Amino acid sequence: MKKVLFLGVLSIFLILAACGKEDTYSDLTLDGLKEFVSEKKTGFVLFTYNTDDMETNKEQVSKALAENDKKSNYFNYREEVSNEQSSTFQHDVGTEQSRDSLGYYENGVLMAEFEMPSKWEDKKFEDLNKYIVQISE
Repeated sequence: MKKVLFLGVLSIFLILAACGKEDTYSDLTLDGLKEFVSEKKTGFVLFTYNTDDMETNKEQVSKALAENDKKSNYFNYREEVSNEQSSTFQHDVGTEQSRDSLGYYENGVLMAEFEMPSKWEDKKFEDLNKYIVQISE
C-alpha cells in the first residue's frame, strides 16, 4: 500500500514539474509582438533565430528565468519573419531587439538585451542571471 501511494505521489509530482517547465514562455506571433510593443507592455522577450543554437539558448534562458522566478515571451524570428521582411522589421514592429537575444521591455520600449553567446559556459550563465536580476529590479 505504501509503495503504491509513494508511486502515485511521485507520478503527480513529475507531471506537475513537467507542466511547470512549459509555463516559462508565452509564444508570440509577429502580430503578438506588435501588440506587445504597441500596448506598451513590460517583460522579457526571447528572440531566437539561429537554428543550431535555438534549443540550447531556450533551455539556458528557461533555467535562468526559473532560478529568478521570472517568465518570458518567446518569439521565433526565423518562423515569424522571412528574410525579405527582416530589413523592415524594426519599422514594422517598432523594436530594435537583436536576433538571438533576451530583451527586457518597459512600457513597450526595449530597455536592455542580453545577446546569446556562441558557447554556453558557467560565466555566461552567471552573466545571464545577473542581467535578469539587475534589469527586473
